[in-house]
Amino acid sequence: MTTRNVDARRLNVKGLLIAVGLPILLVGALVATLLGTGAFSRENQGEDASLWLWTTPAGEIARVNGLTAATDARFELEDAAGNEVQIEQTDTHLLLRNVATGQVSAIDLATLALTGSAETAPGEGVRVALSDEGAFIIDQTQGLVNQVDPVSLAAIGDAIQFPAGLTGGAFDSAGKLWVGVPREGTIVQIEPQDTGAKTIATDVVAEPRQDLALTVLGDGVAVLNSTAQKMTTIRADGKKHETAVDLLGPTETADTSPGHVAAVTITDPPSVLTVNDDQARTFSIAAGSSQLLGASVEFNSRVYVPDGAAGKVLVYDLEGNELTHIEIDSGGGPIELYHTGNTLFANAVNTNAAVVIASDGVARLAEKDRDDILGGNAPPEEEDEGGEGDEDDNGEDTEEIGPPGAVTNLAGTVGDGLINLSWDAAPNNGSALTKYVVEGAGQSWEIDPGQRILEIDDLKNGQSYTFTVTAHNGEGAGDTATSPSIIPSSEVPEPAGNVKAEAKNDGTVEVTWDEADGAGNAVSGYQVEAVSGEGDRTVMGQSNGTTFVVGDDKLDYGTQYAFQVTTLAGAAASEPSDLSNTVVPFSAPEAPTNLLAETAADAAGSIDVTWQQPDNNGSAIEKYIVKAGDQTKEVSNATNARMDGFENGAEVSVTVTAVNKAGESEPAETTSNTMAAPQAQITGWSSTIDRMTIEFTYDDGGGDATCQLFRHPHQEEVADTKEPCDGSITSTRYYSSTEYTWHVEITNPVGSVDTEKQLTETKPINGTVYFGCSEQDTAYCNTSNADDGGKDGVSIRSKPAGGDHLGYVKTGRDLTAKCWTTAGDPIPPRGQEGDGYHDYHEGKDASDKWIRVNYGDNENAFIPFIWINIDGVGKNSTGDLVKC
Repeated sequence: MTTRNVDARRLNVKGLLIAVGLPILLVGALVATLLGTGAFSRENQGEDASLWLWTTPAGEIARVNGLTAATDARFELEDAAGNEVQIEQTDTHLLLRNVATGQVSAIDLATLALTGSAETAPGEGVRVALSDEGAFIIDQTQGLVNQVDPVSLAAIGDAIQFPAGLTGGAFDSAGKLWVGVPREGTIVQIEPQDTGAKTIATDVVAEPRQDLALTVLGDGVAVLNSTAQKMTTIRADGKKHETAVDLLGPTETADTSPGHVAAVTITDPPSVLTVNDDQARTFSIAAGSSQLLGASVEFNSRVYVPDGAAGKVLVYDLEGNELTHIEIDSGGGPIELYHTGNTLFANAVNTNAAVVIASDGVARLAEKDRDDILGGNAPPEEEDEGGEGDEDDNGEDTEEIGPPGAVTNLAGTVGDGLINLSWDAAPNNGSALTKYVVEGAGQSWEIDPGQRILEIDDLKNGQSYTFTVTAHNGEGAGDTATSPSIIPSSEVPEPAGNVKAEAKNDGTVEVTWDEADGAGNAVSGYQVEAVSGEGDRTVMGQSNGTTFVVGDDKLDYGTQYAFQVTTLAGAAASEPSDLSNTVVPFSAPEAPTNLLAETAADAAGSIDVTWQQPDNNGSAIEKYIVKAGDQTKEVSNATNARMDGFENGAEVSVTVTAVNKAGESEPAETTSNTMAAPQAQITGWSSTIDRMTIEFTYDDGGGDATCQLFRHPHQEEVADTKEPCDGSITSTRYYSSTEYTWHVEITNPVGSVDTEKQLTETKPINGTVYFGCSEQDTAYCNTSNADDGGKDGVSIRSKPAGGDHLGYVKTGRDLTAKCWTTAGDPIPPRGQEGDGYHDYHEGKDASDKWIRVNYGDNENAFIPFIWINIDGVGKNSTGDLVKC
């Protein structure tokens, strides 16, 4: 089958989530840098080319090349930190949906122009889908599938209406969209057309209201039915297979997978299920049970399993043998898998690490935060304070695991030949619920644990019915609950109209409706049901009036919900009303986490405050209020702040509060100290023949401290080595065998402090005099020095090649050497004399060097180099002596 550009999509169940503010700000940031550079030409966007990957802490997208594993562009998105965004991309277009606001934006990758925008209900429950053939906005909560123009996002034709609570929503390689309809037990294939989308195939894969997860494969689709424990595959040629599977716990499935084999991650106990038509296999994996164990995929006959908790992507063959693992710094966050063409990408959204995996399994690290690329030089990544593990996990089992308990509040309302049965969730007793089994009226139903409402029709009016409900989990069946006797009736009221929902600041949702017509029956109340974006249906409660408030503990923040109202007349009930508008419950955010206040290392009187974004509880965080001492600063789109203007060495109390449209969170609190003046004290010293090292203890006062060495030759001081403080500092080169006095100056932004002075001495270098007249009987050696002979020995001078005569030395005299210099003409140690040719220092070269030596109490004496040999080196070497 031909691989198409539509393959560029993510593989986890919820779609690629990135943080972004207004999409037009993204475009502005990109266009300003890229437009006109050719960086986005079609030639660079081939099947195995590039994908945009997200980094949460930095608020950046980075384009990673699948052929070279190199990041070639990166950009910080304005107003990006924290808000989830789904991104879908082809070679030519990019669709972004800001989950917090519901805003959908279309971007042309050839020009980076913002070409269209659309509004959707905020929160989880809406997803976008994109291929070369078309684009869709899928409202899973309302059951609406809308074809849109990928450029303008204008609607094309009428939306297709399905029962509320869809699953899936991804394109196959032929450019057809697949969605699942759990309420009907079907999956639907939809074709984008010029005049609007058209349903071209519907396949029954399950009983109604069972838990379905849809994965689009490289060759067909796979549907996991967790309720009935089976997998259905439908291939591109129409062949259909249904296979029983054994699911021992919660599962993670991919929206799309490039291979032929369907893979499912079972998070507890950690294992993988693979299904190839009618062949199923389950094998254990080398991972711990974790919410960061992601959806697995089959790619070129290998199964890849992302494990964010361990920072690895595990690799297995189709027999379940572990082949290798790919390490990736996950920063304690999820690792997400994507594919395009014949390349697999693993992206750690909490760090700047990504991995590109070729078809042969070779993995290469891709650093998303390179600075030597277009858009580089971004702010440095904050240090990750994670890695401590789950503080609540003390290695002991605190909960006894067993079969679930019994459901409660099992009851039913009646209609014409039907009963609407509902119940409250059963306690899972430590193991996730897998299904409810409902029995009665000679029938049996297996229901997704998120569905706690069952409409049973084809019943006889006036006949009494009872039903049982039994919850199941991985440990088996729980206790059975039995309903009271329920009698269907044709005398039912009319449904309520004008149902509206409004999310309140305190996390509750207020549902209102118009009073219903009892149709000859006395209306006794109304029952309110919630429908989530994942298709779960739950009775929220009953009301005697036309208003009902759903408590803040009944719904999940950040998830889309719509509501239906059923009119009650005693035991009789109307048809459910039309769905209300979609709302997202929200409340004030949680307190910021991992608050850290530190002394600002580069500025006096300042502290640096960092924190991590908390749960926003369904509403995007608008700002943070940072208070330090008597100062207050509001921070938007960042999780750090510098507070300044305090006294040096002061302790400062710090609080950070998160704010969303519901209000302020509880404050996170800590304290910090501003920088103090530095301190240092010399503790010792050591030396070589030409350098001295001063050891000292120091306190940098909390700042960036530098240390400098100062020499004291007389009254003044001379600056020497300067470097960051580390407890020792070494001088530049100095004379051997010499005393020196030093002090250390330590400096930070507050000021400078000097240590006491320290006397040191370089190690000595000795030399031995050699002058041939001590051994030779020549006219020169028998003539006194005053008469230009050498009888008295070698003259020691106060200056090289001159100065005063200080005395004579002969062969064997040891002198302490300090340094060397040059002066005058080279002096030969041999030559032709009146009584013949004589060599007074065999092997010594003529030289103009003079050696400074200690001569008695005189430290400023000089001897020609030709008459002294430095210990430990050759005759013609000055060794480690420095030049004077």
